[in-house]
Amino acid sequence: MSGFLQRYLTSVGLAERPAADLAGLDALLWAQRLAIPYDALDARLGRGVAIDPDAVADKLLSGTRGGYCFELNPLFARALAEIGFQVEPLLARVWFRQQPDDPVPPRTHIVLAVTIDGERWLADAGFGGGHVPAMRLAEGAEAQGNDGAVHRLRRDDTFGWMLDRHFGGEVRAQYSFTDEFAHPADIAMSNHWTATSPESRFIRNVLVSQVTRDGLKSITNDQFSLQRGGETERMTIAGPEAMRVLLAEEFGIVLTDDEVRALAAF
Repeated sequence: MSGFLQRYLTSVGLAERPAADLAGLDALLWAQRLAIPYDALDARLGRGVAIDPDAVADKLLSGTRGGYCFELNPLFARALAEIGFQVEPLLARVWFRQQPDDPVPPRTHIVLAVTIDGERWLADAGFGGGHVPAMRLAEGAEAQGNDGAVHRLRRDDTFGWMLDRHFGGEVRAQYSFTDEFAHPADIAMSNHWTATSPESRFIRNVLVSQVTRDGLKSITNDQFSLQRGGETERMTIAGPEAMRVLLAEEFGIVLTDDEVRALAAF
């Protein structure tokens, strides 16, 4: 076992190397989602986001920071590949915040297609919402999230695969993607826009979240939310010191006082 894989498994709380099968894929996906927060703070701080594999591992396995999709899913893919999975990165368009008159969103998300015994499965360790188990890449495939929502794949004539979230009688498109392999240059371009463009929501907002066993906890600007099933509790964060403490205690994210002030969430 490589030094990276040993460090990774320790960081996500797994004592043994999972098997390269569906159960192993889901175990690793669940472990990473529970252990490493979704953290888009470097973009907000104007630093850009480095996606060199070693830089990603050093940051995300430090125990003091998380990352966003262009860090979380490549880290996950690296671990999967070392275990023996066949993994392909795919770029996605995020729809869940789109309004009817909005333009088509850019490809600002990365997901993984994992092949097991000749079948391809969608796996995503980098979305800021609730946890979704691996899903067979097939029309009508379904998976129930940790919050009780049902996620369903369908084919879209224009955008390829579309992942919908069904909850409480409401259906909301989450993101779409095609089967086209995302080359490193494509990923670098998408990450650069997402992490640096004034139009990116990651530049405009303070965004942090982490999967819990029965829901999701998150920060959006000066609001902290705790979702359990269909119920959501919200709290306004009182100021920079309260933000610094909340990041550390709820997400394990350690920032300096100057960094928290630079987030300008208040």
